[in-house]
Order: sequence, then C-alpha cells, then structure tokens
Amino acid sequence: MDKAKVKALTSQIKGLPEGERQELAQEVLPLLLATRAGVEAIDEALQGLSDAELDALVERARRRGRDLPEEFVAAVIGEALRAGAASSRP
Repeated sequence: MDKAKVKALTSQIKGLPEGERQELAQEVLPLLLATRAGVEAIDEALQGLSDAELDALVERARRRGRDLPEEFVAAVIGEALRAGAASSRP
C-alpha cells in the first residue's frame, strides 16, 4: 500500500464520528495483533504515550474488558511484548 493511500485512509478515519471509529477499532485491532507489523506499530504508538496516558489507557481497557479472563488478557499482552522484543533484536 502506498503512503498516499495510507494518508487518505487515515484522514477518513479521523473524520469518522467517535462511535464509528470505535467500531472500526474493534474490527481492526484483532487483525493488527495477529501480525508482527501490527504489533510493532501498536508498540511504537504506545511508546509515544506518557506514563499517565498509558495508565489511563490500561485502566480504560480493564473497565471495558471485564468479561475477558485475566489469563487471556495476560496472554495477549505477553505475546505483544515478545513480538516487540523480538523485533528490536539485531
């Protein structure tokens, strides 16, 4: 995918109402977590957050994901961390 197309899609996403962006994120996030590039992009985005922003994000995710078992959440986070660590190795 070329950069111009990505920029156009990004602009379209930013222009969506909040509810539609959330719905899109729910559809796209599992796909991103299933790819190395997706996990790396998520990791990069998270690195740009302050500690307070990251804490707020984690707390919001916990509130929304109450029906998910802690083991599942831990496994997803663990896999993301492993993928991020593996990608940073030379």
